[in-house]
Amino acid sequence: MDGPVGRITIDQEATRNALSPEVIAGLDKAITAAGDCSVVVVRGRGGTLSAGAELKFLRSVLDDPPAVREYITAIGVTLDRLEAAPFVSVCVIDGYAVAGGCEIMLACDLAVVSETAQIGDRHLEYGLLPGAGGSVRLTHAVAPAIARRLLYTGEIVDGATAAGFGLVSSAVPAAELDDAVEVLVARLARHAPDALRGMKRLHRKALADEPAAAITAERETLLAHLAGPTAREGLAAFAERRAPRFGSL
Repeated sequence: MDGPVGRITIDQEATRNALSPEVIAGLDKAITAAGDCSVVVVRGRGGTLSAGAELKFLRSVLDDPPAVREYITAIGVTLDRLEAAPFVSVCVIDGYAVAGGCEIMLACDLAVVSETAQIGDRHLEYGLLPGAGGSVRLTHAVAPAIARRLLYTGEIVDGATAAGFGLVSSAVPAAELDDAVEVLVARLARHAPDALRGMKRLHRKALADEPAAAITAERETLLAHLAGPTAREGLAAFAERRAPRFGSL
């Protein structure tokens, strides 16, 4: 933290900043620690925000429903806290933000990305579903046809395309990314803290549809889905580095 500006960095580059229980616990603590900041920058070490849930861990607890529920709920609750935090969060992406990484981005207020950043929901590629708000926040973030395209296909789009969709705040050449972030942060930080927080509260209140109930329903759907064969096959394919064989299920 530096005055009104906080900076949160997911620092697990070896796993592409996957959301292990330890990473989620650290992110949750960081959100609490940054509570008095006006602006908080959220990014991942090495440019990639996050490749999503730690699938090796998820697979290891798949036969322990309470452990699965605890893990999925922890991710969802932490991102709910990030979205509802009083500070304005600025997500920065120069690499990948897929699956849970995309969900982190969607929970942030603003996103500044490189034109070559790679962004997408991606859950269906391994027979999974979002469980930390992805289907709900994405549906609220872009036009319905775009939301369906990204959710149903699992497609990854580059930062320039994401900006065209309105999925991110802005996309700039990679060499200009850090400067663009600092210009935005400086502009936000110059506002009176109470006014900036008040504006965020007003914006959230102005949203016609409250997504909280839908996010809870999404989480429960994922938990039920994880008990079935499709998720198991997807996780097995991930572990074995092969294409999933959903047709045989």
